[in-house]
Amino acid sequence: MLDFRTEFERIFEEHNISYDVKGIITADKKIYSLGTDSKVLSTVFELLVRPVIYQVAQQNRMIVREAKAQNYYPDFTLMESAADDKKIAVDVKTTYRSQERPKVSFTLGGYTSFIRNETKNIEFPYSQYAEEWVIGFIYTRQPFGDEPNHIYDLERLDEIPLPFEDVSYFVARKWKIAGDSAGSGNTANIGSISGDLDDFRSEAGPFQSKEEFLEYWRNYERTASEREGKYSNLSEFRIWRQYR
Repeated sequence: MLDFRTEFERIFEEHNISYDVKGIITADKKIYSLGTDSKVLSTVFELLVRPVIYQVAQQNRMIVREAKAQNYYPDFTLMESAADDKKIAVDVKTTYRSQERPKVSFTLGGYTSFIRNETKNIEFPYSQYAEEWVIGFIYTRQPFGDEPNHIYDLERLDEIPLPFEDVSYFVARKWKIAGDSAGSGNTANIGSISGDLDDFRSEAGPFQSKEEFLEYWRNYERTASEREGKYSNLSEFRIWRQYR
């Protein structure tokens, strides 16, 4: 089986990727600055890792399938063929740190979709994925202030402000960085642990196994009222599992 983390980190370092992304350039050599919108910056990081993912696959005689829709999981599927039942899921996640928020967290996909209905919002049936990996980027946002310009000529490239700095990344197994509470407010997303870069690199999540992670989130209720009398955290889940 492919050692995805080792291969990705090796090839990523070989590429010597620069994070100094200034904007989007058009055919008439106009550059549109990126701004600080988190969705735009997430796309930037996904584009940076895309050639690395493809090279990992190529060097290991695998092919890559990218998600057919924005709400489909995962971002990248690595496989020997469409019939492969040991596919590898790779999702790219991003978030920012700040002085007020030194610890960070991510959302790790829905808990009411493919982990319960294995063909919902997913490229291939969930049971065909042997591994699930998260490539996470953590950065510090650079405020643009009163910057009046959003379109630049190519000759003014050096004047374009960078939208982020101090970028770090990790590669971790999804279940090992998952937390036991939902992320994104009221949406039905699995929340990650809250921590610093080392916590994510060391995969410091609370679950003892992928099986426990799946059982927890497959039975996790969406609202607080529904969770009453059942469980709302991992300790309560372990008691519930004993006596259900």
